[in-house]
Amino acid sequence: MKITFIIGLFFCSTLAFAQVKGLTEDGKEVVLFDNGTWRFVNESDAKSLETIITNNIPFQKSSDASFLMRSKRMNMGVYFNPNKWKVSPYAASPYTEYLFSKTNGDDQLLAFLITEKIQIPTLKNLKDIIIINIQKNADFFRLKESEYRTVNGLKVLYLRYIANTKGIDFEYVANYHINEEGYAGIIAFSNQKNFDKNLAQMMELLNGISSAKKQKVTETVEYSAPPPPMNYKK
Repeated sequence: MKITFIIGLFFCSTLAFAQVKGLTEDGKEVVLFDNGTWRFVNESDAKSLETIITNNIPFQKSSDASFLMRSKRMNMGVYFNPNKWKVSPYAASPYTEYLFSKTNGDDQLLAFLITEKIQIPTLKNLKDIIIINIQKNADFFRLKESEYRTVNGLKVLYLRYIANTKGIDFEYVANYHINEEGYAGIIAFSNQKNFDKNLAQMMELLNGISSAKKQKVTETVEYSAPPPPMNYKK
């Protein structure tokens, strides 16, 4: 089972060489960066990895989120403000339907709507799968928050984490929901240095996740009228 949760980690794959990894004397894995510094590969403590707290504050879509982008695969969608975010289909991954982008000063904010029609029993199972996949692909990972939230009446898993690949730190926030069809997630991220100042804008997008009728996919057939009859001179 392959679940694509960390597309953003690979945008910078051509910018630098892979980092060097090693082990400490007590067997903990570390990553060595080009500037001579190092970190433990996983800085998440056991409690944060195992525990999901419940946030009882209800979350709603923003009042200016006027447009609903519907999934083509599931009865899910995302409300967003089209004056703030640009959206386009994303074909580089079979699990990613749309790319959202926003320019905020010098920062480029990106987000993805991902859907996969695969049965996952609980949000806790989903969290475990997400973390395993990130740890396999990132040079450094730290889980900062994980919560059960209610967003537009849906129970979601909220995650916030830092991941480093090729020496660049990104920070992510995400809302995931599971239903009888599969799972859907909206994941937003920016460079870690400027993450806090961009968080409110990313959360506005994340809190647009909603239940919605899926788009009807129709086949477009191009039609050309037949050429006019030729006139023959007698």
